Amino acid sequence: APTPVFTAELAAEDNSLVVAAAYVDDGRLFVERQVGQSAPDRALELWLIAGDNAPVSLGVLAADEAISEIVVAEDLRGQLVGGVLAISDEPLGGSTTGAPSGDVLAVGEITTL
Repeated sequence: APTPVFTAELAAEDNSLVVAAAYVDDGRLFVERQVGQSAPDRALELWLIAGDNAPVSLGVLAADEAISEIVVAEDLRGQLVGGVLAISDEPLGGSTTGAPSGDVLAVGEITTL
């Protein structure tokens, strides 16, 4: 199994959504939804926030599986160090604006192992 180099724990304030993320150095980010799910006819979208930059979508989490595998674009990989991951509530298929349009449900800092 690949060894993670970065991890993040994202949780809603009331722990209704808890997600663990692990990034391996080949560009894959494994996101495990441990508690919670999207609302009916809605999607959970994962965002990278690096410094003062605007959030960048990493993708929509699978609704029917606990673990999603996301390939992080090469130009974003260097921004993971010191960054933050966030999950927002979005329409099916994800935000149509290129930015989070729904409520931010969970946030977690990316840590280096």
